[in-house]
Formats: sequence, structure tokens, C-alpha cells
Amino acid sequence: MPTRAQPRTRPLLATAAAVLALGALGACTPEEPTTEKPAGKAAGAEDGPGKGSGKSQDGKDGGQAAGPRAAGESAVYPGKGLKITVSAPTAFTPSAYAAGHKNGQQAWKLRVTLENTSDRKIDTTLVTVGARQGEDGETTEGIFDGETVGSGFTGRLLPGKRATAFYGFDAPRGAKTLDVEVSLNDFETEPAQWSLTL
Repeated sequence: MPTRAQPRTRPLLATAAAVLALGALGACTPEEPTTEKPAGKAAGAEDGPGKGSGKSQDGKDGGQAAGPRAAGESAVYPGKGLKITVSAPTAFTPSAYAAGHKNGQQAWKLRVTLENTSDRKIDTTLVTVGARQGEDGETTEGIFDGETVGSGFTGRLLPGKRATAFYGFDAPRGAKTLDVEVSLNDFETEPAQWSLTL
């Protein structure tokens, strides 16, 4: 009995569905955060070099910044319903049991605050905070020092609530800036950056 040729429509349909799904994923652009100035800083106040203007591309205050944020400025994700604020770094002395601190380096501690402005819970467990220092942007290892710095965020953040975590990073003595990046790692948002004066 002669064998009958299998119809090729199923593999073609599966391939077409995969191509369409990949195209839809590629068409989704991650949300860029806008910048919100801290209370008390006048709109349009002079920013330092490389800082954002605090105005969006359409000229409205609180819009997308062209450069990294300064200490105290917030990255706002309206679509996600989240606001992230990074404080000015302060020098600290890690304990003898701290991990990630190198002798001869200056340790810096900073506070990262998440605020849920949405009407739903937000998972904070995937939030990461990284830093680079120096003109070449060398990645600096985070410092973990018990309950003082490095524990990060855990759990879900309820609507209208805030969560704060402290992070520590090394920089060479005499370093001028520490560049910090906060990422939600959710495939929906772009990371937010700050350039902090040491």
C-alpha cells in the first residue's frame, strides 16, 4: 500500500504562530522611567553635568530625563505604579565580618526606597541594585554586612506602601562619583540610573 504524504500545514502553522509571538514580544518596548525632583527643588533648577532636565520631551515637568538622576531624585514608572528613590551615599566602616569590602577602598552606604503608587501588589524580590565607579565605569562589588547593608528587598509591596533597603559599595579613596543602577528585572521596564556625588 503506498504511503500517503503527511500534510505540511501543522508544522507551518506552528512556525507561523512562533514567528508572530516573537514579533509581538519584540514590538513591546520596556517602559522608561520619568524623573521626579525632590520636594523643595524648583522645576527648571540648574542640574549638574550629565543630569536630566527634569522635563519630558514634550516640555512638561517630571518627564523623562536625558541623563542619570541625582541623589534624592526619583525614577517613576507610571505604567508599573512604582517610584524608586536613591539617597546620597554616606561613608561607613564595614564590620570585620562584612563580605565584598576590599582593604584600602572606601565603603559607601545608600538607601533605596520603593513606593507602590498602583492599586495592586508589586513583587520586590527581583529588584537588583548595582554600581560602577571611576572614569572607566568599573563594576564594584556590593558589600554584604549582616543586617546593616546588602540584604535587599523581599516580599510583595502593598498599594500605597513603601519599602526601604540599604546597599553598600566600595570605591577607591578620592573617587568623585558612584553610578548606581536599579533594575526591576521584570522584562517590562528599563533600569533606572543615578550618578551620585561622593
